[in-house]
Amino acid sequence: MSKTNAASAWKRLDKKLEQNAPERWKLVKFFITATIASAPEFGSYMLLLYGMRSLGVERLGVFGFMEHIVTPRDGFPLAAVVYAYMISTAIGYATAFAINRKSTFKADSNAALSIFLYVLMVIFTIFANSVIGPVISGFMGASPLPSALNEVISKLLSMAIPALWSYPLNRFVIHRKKKTR
Repeated sequence: MSKTNAASAWKRLDKKLEQNAPERWKLVKFFITATIASAPEFGSYMLLLYGMRSLGVERLGVFGFMEHIVTPRDGFPLAAVVYAYMISTAIGYATAFAINRKSTFKADSNAALSIFLYVLMVIFTIFANSVIGPVISGFMGASPLPSALNEVISKLLSMAIPALWSYPLNRFVIHRKKKTR
């Protein structure tokens, strides 16, 4: 199947599902988008984590308060874990915003306001992930699994938790359609 045929088949399916069950289809598309956005988030996390370890990144700087929350693990400096979580989360959410704005929610409201609201949500999410992710990693560090597998599992879990607040905020607050009169 050529790219053009695949794209037109997707558009037909999208239109049909949107007519039959619009809210359910938005939720499904949101999670498809989240899955797509997870690829650069997960990839950047692993590259940053192993890259920072090999560069010897040891200091947390302004995030030093996290030293009391997070337990360093097998071969991964605490700073590398925290920074990798924060940066990769930002990359994943930026990707998701770009796709969700027009594709999932077909938003036409003020783009600047949407970006501002999204940035607020992302700041909260990055902070939450910066605490949630390393804490999950710390718990996983006590498991008998290899260190690299612990990091993979903990990152995937910490990527899933923000869906609890991300979908409702994206759907009803951030990516709105203009009201027609």
